[in-house]
Amino acid sequence: AHEFGALNTLLLVVVLGVCILCAYLIKKHHFYYLPESAAVILVGLLVGALARAFFSTKEELDFLTFRPELFYFLLLPPIIFEAGYTLRRKQFFQNFFTIIMYAVFGTLCSTFMIGYLTFTLGKLGWVPVDNKDPMEALLFGALISAVDPVATLSIMGNPELNCDPLLYSLVFGESVLNDAVAIVLFHSFHKFYETRQR
Repeated sequence: AHEFGALNTLLLVVVLGVCILCAYLIKKHHFYYLPESAAVILVGLLVGALARAFFSTKEELDFLTFRPELFYFLLLPPIIFEAGYTLRRKQFFQNFFTIIMYAVFGTLCSTFMIGYLTFTLGKLGWVPVDNKDPMEALLFGALISAVDPVATLSIMGNPELNCDPLLYSLVFGESVLNDAVAIVLFHSFHKFYETRQR
């Protein structure tokens, strides 16, 4: 098990290195038609396809499982630090009310619209959700409402495009706060769903 953990970490470091190299090459060659986030998704798809092709047993595939602890303790802190460090504080706090409105009301509207649509499709038999209780559909709506406009922000942050700073700060601020609102909604719906199941 220890050697599988070491192999998992080595594979993660190699994949991260390939992703960083892709981002560097995209910036160096001014290839803006492929956002960095899309290149990273393609790398992930390729690594997943290769893993499925070369590894067949459950033990071999289990070592490729991405552990939540690895994300929370190794990958998330630099992401949060970078987001806070590059935040344009003045524009963020000048537009705080607008950002909060987009984050809270936009996420609430998105959650309930997606939940209602999923529940309706479940009643029609098109989606495998509980067609008597809308909580499963609302859980899905809360989960899917956490939208990260990574590709949009990377394109808007390109100095050659000369994007409006106000628009960038609104989208960036909303994306940061949107995740928090979606997490709270998901956990609230999940607790409510668990109590109703008992």
